[in-house]
Amino acid sequence: MNFYISQLDENKKIIPIIEKYNVGLEIVQFSNPFILDNKEKFIKEYKTEWGSLLDEIDISIHGPFADLSAGSRDIEITKITSKRYNQAYEVAKEFNAKKIVYHNSYIPRLYTYTEWLQNTDKFWETFFKDKSNDIIYHLENVLEWDYFLIKETIDKVNKANFNACLDLGHTNVYSKLAIEQWIEALDNKIGHLHVHNNYGEEDSHFGIDKGNIDVKKIIGLVEKNNKDVSISLEIVDVDELKKSLEVLCEDGFISRR
Repeated sequence: MNFYISQLDENKKIIPIIEKYNVGLEIVQFSNPFILDNKEKFIKEYKTEWGSLLDEIDISIHGPFADLSAGSRDIEITKITSKRYNQAYEVAKEFNAKKIVYHNSYIPRLYTYTEWLQNTDKFWETFFKDKSNDIIYHLENVLEWDYFLIKETIDKVNKANFNACLDLGHTNVYSKLAIEQWIEALDNKIGHLHVHNNYGEEDSHFGIDKGNIDVKKIIGLVEKNNKDVSISLEIVDVDELKKSLEVLCEDGFISRR
């Protein structure tokens, strides 16, 4: 089980943490459309600041998501979604990333499940025509009430390197089903976890012990179904991130360098 830190703060705060623990890095900065449109400049700056450390750790890229929709009935929206997703793919190749996370981006009640799946079937079929099989692509839940769309999309695409990113915090806030029900239904289709906690009211991105999710129990349940599942800690506050890493170290989930 490989752990990553989702970079939600500036480099100077995250680099010392990566240097201390045996974890990879999930780069979030390139989800920003302005950065994507100037990606060559920002890739160069990012590599300069991180130096050789980037060659020593596993890298994941969090793809763009704001205002995007792979299931839109508006062809102009799907065009820009495709452009942004492809830009993130190009960034992933530049960093030799092992993973890319894309949001499913379904908004409840805006589309029927039937129309959404018809639209996303076409989108993903086109998207994957020229994509490397050396990268694992993860589809993340956000506002979804249940697992149905994620599961159906993964089944229909039917690629060994396309699976679910189960976001525990999102599920706890937005889903009508318990996290355990998602795990049971998605089973070994879960390839990646976004781990952060909350109290079921807001998507707070707290540390693992600050909320009503039993994070360590959930990790154990997912690992039973897929020993190769990876985990990214999406914790906003750096002090809470450090505390969470120490807890995971004490329990043997990760180790120090």
